[in-house]
Amino acid sequence: MKKLIFSLTAIFLCCVVADAKIIELFDPGYFNNPIRNGYPLFPDGFTVDSEAEELTFPDMGVFVRLGEYGDFPNLRKVTLGNIDYIPRYAFRNMSHLEEIEINGFVGHIDCEFVADCPSLRKIVFNGPVSFVGGTNRFASDCPLLETVVFNSVVGIINTGLPENCNVPLKKFTCHATVLKASDNSLIETSMADVNQLFAMERLAEWQEQVLNTDHGLVTPVCSSGRILLTALEHAGSAKAVTLKAALSSYIDFDDETRTPLEKLRLSPSYAPDPSRSERFEYATSDNALLTLTRERFNLDSIAGTGDDVSQIKNLLYWVHDNIPHNGSNGYPRGEMNLRNIYDSALRDSCGYNCRVLAIALTEALLAEGIPARYLTCQSKAWDTDGDCHVICMAWSRSLGKWIWVDPSFAAYVTDDNGLLLHPGEVRYRLKHDLPLVLNPDANWNHQTMQTKEYYLETYMAKNLYIMSCNMLNQANPEGRADHPQGQFVALTPQKSNYTATSIITTDDDWFWQSPE
Repeated sequence: MKKLIFSLTAIFLCCVVADAKIIELFDPGYFNNPIRNGYPLFPDGFTVDSEAEELTFPDMGVFVRLGEYGDFPNLRKVTLGNIDYIPRYAFRNMSHLEEIEINGFVGHIDCEFVADCPSLRKIVFNGPVSFVGGTNRFASDCPLLETVVFNSVVGIINTGLPENCNVPLKKFTCHATVLKASDNSLIETSMADVNQLFAMERLAEWQEQVLNTDHGLVTPVCSSGRILLTALEHAGSAKAVTLKAALSSYIDFDDETRTPLEKLRLSPSYAPDPSRSERFEYATSDNALLTLTRERFNLDSIAGTGDDVSQIKNLLYWVHDNIPHNGSNGYPRGEMNLRNIYDSALRDSCGYNCRVLAIALTEALLAEGIPARYLTCQSKAWDTDGDCHVICMAWSRSLGKWIWVDPSFAAYVTDDNGLLLHPGEVRYRLKHDLPLVLNPDANWNHQTMQTKEYYLETYMAKNLYIMSCNMLNQANPEGRADHPQGQFVALTPQKSNYTATSIITTDDDWFWQSPE
């Protein structure tokens, strides 16, 4: 009997140990629908051995953040096949990982690919890649990473290797053409004997499949697809015809001959929307998080004792002066609030993109009891044009109206009589060729002065076609938080194809409603 009990116990323990080594990976839930019709996002019941020295993954729509499933103490190498989408931090906090190899095509790599992998030495992409980037860091805190090789065609490399990222890698080695790079100094070309046209046509086929699925990856696909189309037309490839047909569903090629101002002036009008009756909400200055911010930075002193317009301008200049603008940098790590944004910029000696600065200024205004929203401004080609700009609008009680404040450029706008304007009024005056005045000290990081002709009539004329904002304005308005987050609402002209927010309206009067 004792032997039997011992044997059963041993079998049970072996099963427990064996089961403990098997980890089931689940669909991470980044997308609700397939990226390409007929291709599942993630394989069902996919398991890996947590004790393995090497893991090989099948073709899949989306990859996971592998480090979130455990440390994988023996893992030295990961091999991937065809991947439509690789998320930020796909490989993070993996202390023993030494090599990553991708043997298939890659559709989209979103932001920082690897982070906090102290043993990682080499990354190799053997197939074509449509898009790499989304931030100024490809990798961070990988002190042994010296080799990243692309052995096939790359559509866009929109990423960087800043000095403070703790990565010795200085250049990407590319054995085929990179159609576009945000920083050509990072590309070391050593052309190998590869069939580049075949690789470009393979990318075109993938892009067509995504475009025909009407998926969330349409914007980066159109960005790289437009560049790929030019290369295929130059090569005389028949694939150029089918790719252009797919792109034509999203790109108005006739618009390519029009200026941004001409596109805005041709935009349809707004229209009342009886379905909209909601109110925008604004956290009050006695909110606990806003109180922490106000006291931490002594915002009462920064805002000053003048009227609300002078207080708004003082806070605008303070954010502009203390948090540099870097359009290629993503979000700071941690919570999306002014305290963390400020500390991260100081600690890492870096700037952040316009969205981060606008969120910071919105919080500073709210902390001083001034209702404010941050406003995402996008182009008519929102689904193909990855560039947008995010500004703020602040409520002036003394004027009884919203006013435009842009911390990225320390900018505000008036009419020819000096009346401060809000974004809707600026858009109207651009559309109808009415006078506008940009403050003369508007600038980028105190390095480049802005002009009305570029900032308003070119850059913002392009990006005022569609405007969207958060309906619940507070500290930590996005990402993980201990409080409810708001829905986003977009104001569009009639007949717009915009679909990227949960609420869409053509009612400009409702959108610009008073907070009081």
